[in-house]
Amino acid sequence: MSGKFSILALLMLLNACASIPRSNGGQLVTDKPLETVTDEQGRSVSRYVDADLLSDIKSYVLPEINLTLPEENPDITKEQLALISNALNRSMCTRLGQYLRADTTASGDAMRVEVSLTGITPTSKSIAGISAAVDAFVPGPFRIPVGMGAIALDARASNDDGTLAFMRWAKGANPVFNSAKVSSIGDAYALVETFTREFGQLLIQGAGGEEKRKKLADMDIQSNERLCESRYGKVDAVGKGASFLIPLSPEFIDKGKPDQSQDSDEGD
Repeated sequence: MSGKFSILALLMLLNACASIPRSNGGQLVTDKPLETVTDEQGRSVSRYVDADLLSDIKSYVLPEINLTLPEENPDITKEQLALISNALNRSMCTRLGQYLRADTTASGDAMRVEVSLTGITPTSKSIAGISAAVDAFVPGPFRIPVGMGAIALDARASNDDGTLAFMRWAKGANPVFNSAKVSSIGDAYALVETFTREFGQLLIQGAGGEEKRKKLADMDIQSNERLCESRYGKVDAVGKGASFLIPLSPEFIDKGKPDQSQDSDEGD
């Protein structure tokens, strides 16, 4: 009997996603028709993709996404938003860098990615802390399904030929798949990784989802990875691993963008 209750509780948690945030402005303008992929309480995705134009793309410009709040939010600081922006840049860079050549000159035929933050719901730090404390004593994933965060983003990939792909994306945290972090950006930071995975897949595989593009040679991938790391830094591997067991905040495991001016001073 207890097993049935456990399964029922898990199913309830799976359907207890946080609501997507209300769009407060800042949407990217698109002249392309968007296809609705999903539209529900905890997830909304619309997109456009030109598979033919994308198939000709060989390189990408290192992203310089700088998210701004669509409206003032006292729970999210400029430093926290910069951390999310850099995490988004880092993740997009390394994902595209497995298939495309990084173009440091930003030539016109290289793919450029721009992203706008259209809505965000902060994570409740107090409830996340309670969830983390309870989770330490409850077998399996557990999180109180209230006070969870959410994020909404618009993304466009383009080059001099025009729009290659566009995605209007919003998602709320899930109490099973998004563990509690004691930070007001805990969920938004984690959901950015989900977003870059889905948008990156659209850019590489097209709307059908099938593998259409071969990965670069290992030497080229490693070269791209070094460029991405020098530009956006890296997440502390030990801290990231520990964050699956204890509620370490993104601010603790991710030091953000490296100080470029310091690097250039050291090179002089």
